[in-house]
Amino acid sequence: MEFGKIKKSEEAIKESWSEFREKLAQEQYALNDVDKAKECIFLKVYDDIFNQNSGFDYKITTIGELQEFSLGRGAILNETELCDYERFIPKKEFINQDNRFSPSGIEWLYLAIGNESEIHQCAQAECRANNGDRFGFCHFNFNNSQLNLKLVDLTISDNISYDDLNIILEQNIKTEYKKRKKIAKMCGEDLGAYWYEKNVKNLLKKWSVYTYAKLLSEQIFLPINDTDNRSIMYAPFQMMAQYYISLGYCGIIYGSTVSKVGRNIVLFDKSIAHPVGSIENYMIEEN
Repeated sequence: MEFGKIKKSEEAIKESWSEFREKLAQEQYALNDVDKAKECIFLKVYDDIFNQNSGFDYKITTIGELQEFSLGRGAILNETELCDYERFIPKKEFINQDNRFSPSGIEWLYLAIGNESEIHQCAQAECRANNGDRFGFCHFNFNNSQLNLKLVDLTISDNISYDDLNIILEQNIKTEYKKRKKIAKMCGEDLGAYWYEKNVKNLLKKWSVYTYAKLLSEQIFLPINDTDNRSIMYAPFQMMAQYYISLGYCGIIYGSTVSKVGRNIVLFDKSIAHPVGSIENYMIEEN
Protein backbone atom coordinates (compact mmCIF):
# COMPACT_ATOMS: atom_id res chain seq x y z
CA MET A 1 0.00 0.00 0.00
CA GLU A 2 1.13 3.51 -0.80
CA PHE A 3 -0.07 6.58 1.08
CA GLY A 4 -2.56 8.50 -1.06
CA LYS A 5 -2.59 5.94 -3.93
CA ILE A 6 -5.77 4.04 -3.13
CA LYS A 7 -6.70 3.23 -6.74
CA LYS A 8 -3.39 1.44 -7.21
CA SER A 9 -3.96 -0.47 -3.96
CA GLU A 10 -7.50 -1.40 -5.01
CA GLU A 11 -6.26 -2.92 -8.25
CA ALA A 12 -3.48 -4.78 -6.45
CA ILE A 13 -5.79 -6.36 -3.89
CA LYS A 14 -8.36 -7.36 -6.52
CA GLU A 15 -5.62 -8.93 -8.63
CA SER A 16 -4.13 -10.90 -5.74
CA TRP A 17 -7.61 -12.04 -4.64
CA SER A 18 -8.42 -13.26 -8.16
CA GLU A 19 -5.16 -15.21 -8.21
CA PHE A 20 -6.01 -16.68 -4.80
CA ARG A 21 -9.45 -17.78 -6.04
CA GLU A 22 -8.03 -19.23 -9.28
CA LYS A 23 -5.46 -21.36 -7.46
CA LEU A 24 -8.15 -22.72 -5.16
CA ALA A 25 -10.37 -23.45 -8.16
CA GLN A 26 -7.48 -25.36 -9.73
CA GLU A 27 -7.11 -27.30 -6.45
CA GLN A 28 -3.47 -26.30 -6.08
CA TYR A 29 -4.07 -26.62 -2.33
CA ALA A 30 -6.87 -27.93 -0.15
CA LEU A 31 -9.10 -25.64 1.91
CA ASN A 32 -7.50 -26.84 5.14
CA ASP A 33 -3.90 -26.52 3.88
CA VAL A 34 -3.27 -23.08 5.35
CA ASP A 35 0.53 -23.30 5.29
CA LYS A 36 0.52 -24.13 1.59
CA ALA A 37 -1.94 -21.32 0.89
CA LYS A 38 0.43 -18.79 2.45
CA GLU A 39 2.56 -19.18 -0.66
CA CYS A 40 -0.15 -17.23 -2.50
CA ILE A 41 0.49 -13.47 -2.60
CA PHE A 42 -2.85 -12.50 -1.05
CA LEU A 43 -2.58 -14.65 2.05
CA LYS A 44 1.16 -14.05 2.36
CA VAL A 45 0.63 -10.26 2.48
CA TYR A 46 -2.38 -10.59 4.76
CA ASP A 47 -0.47 -12.81 7.19
CA ASP A 48 2.47 -10.41 7.18
CA ILE A 49 0.32 -7.37 8.02
CA PHE A 50 -2.07 -8.91 10.52
CA ASN A 51 -0.22 -11.81 12.11
CA GLN A 52 3.54 -11.34 11.78
CA ASN A 53 3.35 -7.59 12.48
CA SER A 54 0.59 -7.70 15.11
CA GLY A 55 -2.07 -6.07 12.94
CA PHE A 56 -4.66 -8.30 14.58
CA ASP A 57 -4.26 -6.15 17.70
CA TYR A 58 -6.61 -3.68 16.01
CA LYS A 59 -9.07 -6.20 14.57
CA ILE A 60 -9.76 -8.55 17.46
CA THR A 61 -12.77 -8.41 19.73
CA THR A 62 -14.09 -10.85 22.31
CA ILE A 63 -17.52 -12.43 22.61
CA GLY A 64 -17.96 -10.49 25.84
CA GLU A 65 -17.42 -7.15 24.08
CA LEU A 66 -20.33 -7.91 21.75
CA GLN A 67 -22.95 -8.38 24.45
CA GLU A 68 -24.29 -4.84 23.92
CA PHE A 69 -25.56 -5.89 20.48
CA SER A 70 -28.66 -7.88 19.55
CA LEU A 71 -28.24 -11.16 17.66
CA GLY A 72 -30.71 -13.00 15.46
CA ARG A 73 -31.29 -15.46 12.68
CA GLY A 74 -34.13 -15.59 10.19
CA ALA A 75 -35.79 -18.08 7.85
CA ILE A 76 -38.44 -17.98 5.14
CA LEU A 77 -41.29 -20.23 6.29
CA ASN A 78 -43.88 -22.25 4.42
CA GLU A 79 -47.49 -21.12 4.73
CA THR A 80 -48.39 -23.74 7.35
CA GLU A 81 -44.95 -24.39 8.82
CA LEU A 82 -44.70 -24.49 12.60
CA CYS A 83 -41.21 -23.75 13.88
CA ASP A 84 -39.33 -24.02 17.14
CA TYR A 85 -35.75 -23.26 18.14
CA GLU A 86 -34.45 -26.25 16.16
CA ARG A 87 -35.55 -24.53 12.94
CA PHE A 88 -32.82 -21.91 13.52
CA ILE A 89 -29.98 -24.26 14.48
CA PRO A 90 -27.77 -25.21 11.48
CA LYS A 91 -27.94 -28.91 10.56
CA LYS A 92 -25.68 -30.39 7.92
CA GLU A 93 -28.44 -32.33 6.17
CA PHE A 94 -30.12 -29.04 5.26
CA ILE A 95 -26.97 -27.11 4.29
CA ASN A 96 -26.78 -28.16 0.65
CA GLN A 97 -24.92 -25.17 -0.80
CA ASP A 98 -21.82 -23.18 0.07
CA ASN A 99 -22.01 -20.25 2.45
CA ARG A 100 -19.52 -17.41 2.30
CA PHE A 101 -17.13 -18.85 4.86
CA SER A 102 -18.12 -22.52 4.90
CA PRO A 103 -18.74 -25.27 2.34
CA SER A 104 -22.01 -27.19 2.16
CA GLY A 105 -22.67 -29.48 5.10
CA ILE A 106 -20.69 -27.40 7.62
CA GLU A 107 -22.73 -26.48 10.70
CA TRP A 108 -21.40 -23.01 11.45
CA LEU A 109 -23.77 -20.48 12.96
CA TYR A 110 -24.45 -17.34 10.90
CA LEU A 111 -26.19 -14.51 12.75
CA ALA A 112 -27.11 -10.89 12.14
CA ILE A 113 -25.65 -8.49 14.71
CA GLY A 114 -26.63 -4.90 15.49
CA ASN A 115 -29.63 -3.13 16.97
CA GLU A 116 -33.15 -4.59 16.75
CA SER A 117 -34.09 -2.86 13.51
CA GLU A 118 -30.76 -3.65 11.85
CA ILE A 119 -30.74 -7.37 12.61
CA HIS A 120 -34.25 -7.87 11.24
CA GLN A 121 -33.48 -5.98 8.04
CA CYS A 122 -30.15 -7.75 7.64
CA ALA A 123 -31.61 -11.22 8.24
CA GLN A 124 -34.43 -10.60 5.74
CA ALA A 125 -31.96 -9.43 3.13
CA GLU A 126 -29.61 -12.37 3.70
CA CYS A 127 -32.52 -14.80 3.32
CA ARG A 128 -33.60 -12.96 0.13
CA ALA A 129 -37.08 -12.52 1.61
CA ASN A 130 -39.58 -10.88 -0.72
CA ASN A 131 -42.83 -9.02 -0.24
CA GLY A 132 -45.53 -11.51 0.82
CA ASP A 133 -43.12 -14.10 2.26
CA ARG A 134 -43.81 -15.52 5.69
CA PHE A 135 -40.73 -14.93 7.81
CA GLY A 136 -39.53 -16.41 11.08
CA PHE A 137 -37.00 -14.66 13.29
CA CYS A 138 -35.25 -15.95 16.40
CA HIS A 139 -33.03 -14.03 18.82
CA PHE A 140 -29.79 -15.54 20.10
CA ASN A 141 -27.55 -14.89 23.10
CA PHE A 142 -23.90 -15.79 23.64
CA ASN A 143 -23.12 -18.38 26.28
CA ASN A 144 -21.68 -16.80 29.41
CA SER A 145 -18.98 -19.47 29.67
CA GLN A 146 -17.40 -18.42 26.38
CA LEU A 147 -17.16 -14.64 26.69
CA ASN A 148 -13.35 -14.64 26.45
CA LEU A 149 -13.27 -16.25 23.02
CA LYS A 150 -11.82 -14.00 20.32
CA LEU A 151 -13.19 -13.08 16.89
CA VAL A 152 -11.78 -11.23 13.90
CA ASP A 153 -13.70 -8.04 13.08
CA LEU A 154 -13.44 -7.27 9.37
CA THR A 155 -15.68 -4.20 9.69
CA ILE A 156 -13.36 -1.92 11.68
CA SER A 157 -13.00 0.56 8.79
CA ASP A 158 -16.50 0.45 7.35
CA ASN A 159 -17.51 3.83 8.79
CA ILE A 160 -14.41 5.84 7.93
CA SER A 161 -13.16 7.10 4.57
CA TYR A 162 -9.68 6.71 3.08
CA ASP A 163 -9.23 10.48 3.25
CA ASP A 164 -10.09 10.52 6.95
CA LEU A 165 -7.65 7.68 7.61
CA ASN A 166 -4.91 9.66 5.89
CA ILE A 167 -5.78 12.88 7.73
CA ILE A 168 -5.76 11.10 11.10
CA LEU A 169 -2.35 9.57 10.33
CA GLU A 170 -0.84 12.93 9.35
CA GLN A 171 -2.28 14.65 12.41
CA ASN A 172 -1.06 11.92 14.76
CA ILE A 173 2.46 11.97 13.31
CA LYS A 174 2.66 15.75 13.68
CA THR A 175 1.37 15.56 17.25
CA GLU A 176 3.80 12.79 18.13
CA TYR A 177 6.73 14.65 16.58
CA LYS A 178 5.99 17.83 18.54
CA LYS A 179 5.60 15.89 21.78
CA ARG A 180 8.82 13.92 21.34
CA LYS A 181 10.73 17.01 20.23
CA LYS A 182 9.67 18.80 23.42
CA ILE A 183 10.72 15.86 25.58
CA ALA A 184 14.07 15.61 23.81
CA LYS A 185 14.72 19.33 24.35
CA MET A 186 13.86 19.10 28.05
CA CYS A 187 16.23 16.16 28.47
CA GLY A 188 18.96 17.79 26.40
CA GLU A 189 18.93 14.94 23.92
CA ASP A 190 18.94 14.70 20.14
CA LEU A 191 15.55 13.62 18.78
CA GLY A 192 17.25 11.37 16.24
CA ALA A 193 15.39 8.35 14.88
CA TYR A 194 14.16 7.15 18.28
CA TRP A 195 10.81 8.93 18.04
CA TYR A 196 10.15 7.31 14.67
CA GLU A 197 11.14 3.79 15.66
CA LYS A 198 9.15 3.77 18.88
CA ASN A 199 6.08 5.79 17.95
CA VAL A 200 5.57 6.53 14.27
CA LYS A 201 5.96 2.89 13.29
CA ASN A 202 2.95 2.03 15.46
CA LEU A 203 0.93 4.85 13.89
CA LEU A 204 1.83 3.59 10.42
CA LYS A 205 0.95 0.03 11.40
CA LYS A 206 -2.50 1.07 12.59
CA TRP A 207 -3.05 3.08 9.38
CA SER A 208 -1.99 0.07 7.30
CA VAL A 209 -4.38 -2.25 9.17
CA TYR A 210 -7.38 0.06 8.86
CA THR A 211 -6.65 0.92 5.23
CA TYR A 212 -6.19 -2.73 4.26
CA ALA A 213 -9.36 -3.69 6.13
CA LYS A 214 -11.28 -1.07 4.16
CA LEU A 215 -9.81 -2.30 0.89
CA LEU A 216 -10.97 -5.82 1.75
CA SER A 217 -14.44 -4.63 2.69
CA GLU A 218 -14.98 -2.57 -0.46
CA GLN A 219 -13.12 -4.61 -3.09
CA ILE A 220 -13.57 -8.22 -1.93
CA PHE A 221 -16.90 -8.40 -0.08
CA LEU A 222 -19.19 -8.15 -3.09
CA PRO A 223 -22.51 -9.89 -3.77
CA ILE A 224 -22.36 -12.85 -6.13
CA ASN A 225 -24.70 -13.36 -9.07
CA ASP A 226 -27.14 -16.25 -9.41
CA THR A 227 -25.08 -17.51 -12.33
CA ASP A 228 -21.80 -17.54 -10.37
CA ASN A 229 -20.33 -20.79 -9.12
CA ARG A 230 -20.72 -20.39 -5.35
CA SER A 231 -18.05 -22.97 -4.55
CA ILE A 232 -15.44 -21.12 -6.61
CA MET A 233 -16.47 -17.59 -5.60
CA TYR A 234 -16.58 -18.45 -1.89
CA ALA A 235 -13.45 -20.65 -1.79
CA PRO A 236 -11.04 -17.79 -0.84
CA PHE A 237 -13.33 -16.74 2.02
CA GLN A 238 -13.49 -20.34 3.20
CA MET A 239 -9.71 -20.55 3.16
CA MET A 240 -9.56 -17.33 5.18
CA ALA A 241 -11.85 -18.92 7.75
CA GLN A 242 -9.47 -21.88 8.02
CA TYR A 243 -6.60 -19.42 8.43
CA TYR A 244 -8.40 -17.71 11.34
CA ILE A 245 -9.15 -21.09 12.92
CA SER A 246 -5.47 -22.01 12.72
CA LEU A 247 -4.71 -18.89 14.78
CA GLY A 248 -7.26 -19.78 17.45
CA TYR A 249 -10.14 -17.44 16.62
CA CYS A 250 -13.74 -18.56 17.07
CA GLY A 251 -15.48 -16.53 14.38
CA ILE A 252 -15.65 -13.55 12.05
CA ILE A 253 -17.64 -10.31 12.02
CA TYR A 254 -18.22 -9.09 8.47
CA GLY A 255 -20.38 -6.68 6.53
CA SER A 256 -23.41 -7.76 4.57
CA THR A 257 -23.21 -7.54 0.79
CA VAL A 258 -27.01 -7.46 0.42
CA SER A 259 -28.16 -5.29 3.34
CA LYS A 260 -27.44 -1.60 3.84
CA VAL A 261 -27.68 -1.96 7.62
CA GLY A 262 -26.42 -4.42 10.20
CA ARG A 263 -23.50 -6.79 10.15
CA ASN A 264 -23.09 -10.54 10.16
CA ILE A 265 -21.19 -12.86 12.44
CA VAL A 266 -20.20 -16.45 11.74
CA LEU A 267 -19.29 -18.70 14.68
CA PHE A 268 -17.16 -21.74 13.94
CA ASP A 269 -18.80 -23.58 16.85
CA LYS A 270 -22.59 -23.32 16.77
CA SER A 271 -22.81 -23.92 20.53
CA ILE A 272 -21.22 -20.52 21.32
CA ALA A 273 -24.67 -18.92 21.04
CA HIS A 274 -28.17 -20.23 21.74
CA PRO A 275 -31.76 -19.27 20.84
CA VAL A 276 -33.72 -17.16 23.35
CA GLY A 277 -37.15 -15.58 23.66
CA SER A 278 -40.22 -16.02 21.53
CA ILE A 279 -39.91 -16.80 17.84
CA GLU A 280 -41.32 -14.00 15.69
CA ASN A 281 -43.57 -14.96 12.81
CA TYR A 282 -44.67 -12.28 10.35
CA MET A 283 -45.29 -11.43 6.71
CA ILE A 284 -42.79 -9.37 4.75
CA GLU A 285 -44.39 -6.14 3.60
CA GLU A 286 -42.92 -3.40 1.43
CA ASN A 287 -42.37 -0.10 3.20
